[in-house]
Amino acid sequence: MMTSDSRHPHPLSTLRLVFVAALAGLWILFAAAVDSAAQQTLHHELEVEILHDAKTLRGKDTIRFPRGASRLRVAFRPDVRILGVKGATYTQKKGVLDLNLEAADPSSNTVVLRYEGVFDDPFEAEPFSMDNPGQGVMGTITGYAAFFLAGSGWYPVILEDIPETFRVSVTAPRGIYAVMEGRLETHADDGDRSLSIWSVARPSGPLAMFAGRYVVNERMHGKVRIATYFFPANAGLSTRYLDAVQRHISRYEALHGPYPFAKFAVVENFFPTGYGFPSFTLLGSRVLRLPFIPDTSLRHEVAHCWWGNGVLVDAAGGNWCEGLTTYVADYLSKEEDSFEQARGYRLRTLEKYALLAAGEKDFPLSNFRSRYNPASQAVGYGKAMFVFHMMRLRIGDAAFWAALRDIYGERLYKKTNWGHFMDAFAEHGGLDQDAVRTFYDQWITRPGALQLAMDRPRVVTAAGRTQVEGVLIQKSPRYNVRVPLEVAGATVKQRENVPLDGATAKFSIRMQQAPRTVAADPDFDVFRLLYPEEIPATVNAVKGSGALAAVLAEDSPEPWAQIFRGLLMGLNHGGTPVWRESRFAAEDTAGADVLFFGMPKREKGRNLLSELGDAVLLSSRAFQVGKDISSRNADTLFAVFKKNQRLVAVFLPVAGTDVETVVRTARKITHYGRYGRLSFKGGVNTGKGVGEVSGSPLVVDLGDNS
Repeated sequence: MMTSDSRHPHPLSTLRLVFVAALAGLWILFAAAVDSAAQQTLHHELEVEILHDAKTLRGKDTIRFPRGASRLRVAFRPDVRILGVKGATYTQKKGVLDLNLEAADPSSNTVVLRYEGVFDDPFEAEPFSMDNPGQGVMGTITGYAAFFLAGSGWYPVILEDIPETFRVSVTAPRGIYAVMEGRLETHADDGDRSLSIWSVARPSGPLAMFAGRYVVNERMHGKVRIATYFFPANAGLSTRYLDAVQRHISRYEALHGPYPFAKFAVVENFFPTGYGFPSFTLLGSRVLRLPFIPDTSLRHEVAHCWWGNGVLVDAAGGNWCEGLTTYVADYLSKEEDSFEQARGYRLRTLEKYALLAAGEKDFPLSNFRSRYNPASQAVGYGKAMFVFHMMRLRIGDAAFWAALRDIYGERLYKKTNWGHFMDAFAEHGGLDQDAVRTFYDQWITRPGALQLAMDRPRVVTAAGRTQVEGVLIQKSPRYNVRVPLEVAGATVKQRENVPLDGATAKFSIRMQQAPRTVAADPDFDVFRLLYPEEIPATVNAVKGSGALAAVLAEDSPEPWAQIFRGLLMGLNHGGTPVWRESRFAAEDTAGADVLFFGMPKREKGRNLLSELGDAVLLSSRAFQVGKDISSRNADTLFAVFKKNQRLVAVFLPVAGTDVETVVRTARKITHYGRYGRLSFKGGVNTGKGVGEVSGSPLVVDLGDNS
């Protein structure tokens, strides 16, 4: 069904680099031997039909190739049939068709390839983990929808570096419309069939395509068509999403420059995804219904139209676009709310790095291609976001945003690397090449984070003046950084940036009144490794545990063991074995973190939970953690505690909770990474919170100096 927004009656981002890499081994690949002096645009007139009942896609690609091309080599996988080739003779060897184009009609320079294949990748409607976006599904067809990533082989992909254009016609059962990048020519129904036609004049890479029985709502934002493609159950959300898209486009046009595509569409998927592509985003049904998505995830995907889909990524030196998009979308939205919101976001980013990536799982940003687990997200999104933040602080707001506008204006539709950003920041920020090279080398080409300490801060009075003196220390590998240092008195604060490029740096800060505290990097503006004392016990802490004992309570209902394994998968511990309490009682677990599923019955487990403090009351029939997390309004608890820097966590359904509710709740825990106290009723969150931290070695009480 197609409808129009009442205000405008008129008929989200990156093609992730992982899908480009996945093109190897696809069922159909092209490589053309082309006369380099005669390279021209190669055009696809692509006609595909989706046969939903048979889970089959049937295609015909009429390829008009550049003059001078004499050969095309076509590779395909065994489970896809080539139905015919016209306009070329060919030989076949080891699954490769070697097409001789000399037989083609010289007046048309075309070859026609017909093919069909079954697309039936399995998927989970409610997976325990989203660490691998899209569950690795490349292509699948259901009775009412279809999903084809660029790497799925739904059409022939030209590997030669030749400019391409496309006109794609998709036929499907009536009411099922196809969506892809490019400009819409038509959605139409005729009898029992539908037709969707898209033209793509400047593809940013291989194409993805999706289809479904959508209600289509649209309006114009200037010259940009914005649209929602939602299944009927969620069609009522359309206006909210259209309004949000308009807000985000207006925001980024003001910040970066004109929107680079003819449309932006929000497309609903039939299993959980959060993908962005040039000019549209693909979000799962459950995600769409979350009330905060239009202002968070959607903003991120719209921003990708500038960074990653507009200005393209040169992957050879690392994928910068996730970090920059995170900075101008997720982080900047917090900064627009308040200073405290932005500070909290920076702190949580450092927490994720410390818990999920620091150490053996770490890697340089120059090696980041795409997210595939929590560590890669903590580095490729989080650390990269911090790189842009630190550069902004270094050169100032005006220079930073001007540099981004220049890059967007000069590099639109061009592959761009970290070096292009460094050059722009140097030009606008007045940095010399040595400073830029040092910044690039230490933050992009090597792993790690600043490890900062403060030694011997003291109050000194000389010639009637009071000042605080001390030493900043960093461990190897060393960084050239400016560390914010803040001295606070009763009513006055004094802040300075202390240069630190060696093992130590002395500081001396004068105060107009008696100083009470001194803090290094008090607002988390430097990418540094947090101390354990600065990190609360959270779901992410469990995800990052290096040694976890997973203990299933005795006499648990039979399905709980399988549910527990799913919970562990969502907590980044899919390979951790589930122990019975008898095994736990017999093992030496003094150095291990522990996660209980259900209330333990044996003495060792019960004693461990009883030592968590007076504010924690746990039993098989009730729970209370602090004032707000209680079984009075909930049926299930997930809580994480620290005991002597050891994690003790518990997933506790109260007696009588049905299996469906336990499953529904267990699937949700992974999404609450920043929290350590969670309660649920019927699978719906009823309470959340974070435990206290013990303090920071970088905040020192100077005593009473009045």
